[in-house]
Amino acid sequence: MTESTVQISMRDENDLNCNYAIITKDTISVIVILKDLECAVFNYSDLQKIGCVSYLLLKHYKNTSCAYTDFLKLIGKMCKKHKDSKYFANRIIEDNRIIFDDFNCEHGISEEERLLLEARYSEFINFVSENKSRF
Repeated sequence: MTESTVQISMRDENDLNCNYAIITKDTISVIVILKDLECAVFNYSDLQKIGCVSYLLLKHYKNTSCAYTDFLKLIGKMCKKHKDSKYFANRIIEDNRIIFDDFNCEHGISEEERLLLEARYSEFINFVSENKSRF
C-alpha cells in the first residue's frame, strides 16, 4: 500500500487567495499550489530554502474550472506516486512545464507559448517566492 499524508488549505480558508496541498510520504513532502490559472508541484523542503523556487511540474490552464479539477487530480496522483518516484526521492532536473488544453489533451510548452505566458509565469513564480514561508 502507498501511504500518504495530505494537508489541504483552500482559498476560502487562507489569506493567500490560492489552494494548496502538502503531500508527505515518509519524510519527503511535495506541495501542489493552484493560483488562478497556474498549478505547480514543488519539493516542499527545497521550497523553504532561501532563493529556491524550482518546480517539479508547472501547468498552465485556460479556465479556472479545469484548473481546479486538475489540481484535485494532481493531489490524487501525488498520493498514488511511489516514494521513490521523480516527484519525491529520485527527482529529475527538467523543465516540466505543460499547457493543459483539456482533460484529453495537454502538451509540453513551446517557445512561442513561453513568450505568450511569460507575464503569467512571472506573476505565479513571484507569488510563490514571496509567500513560500506561509505554506
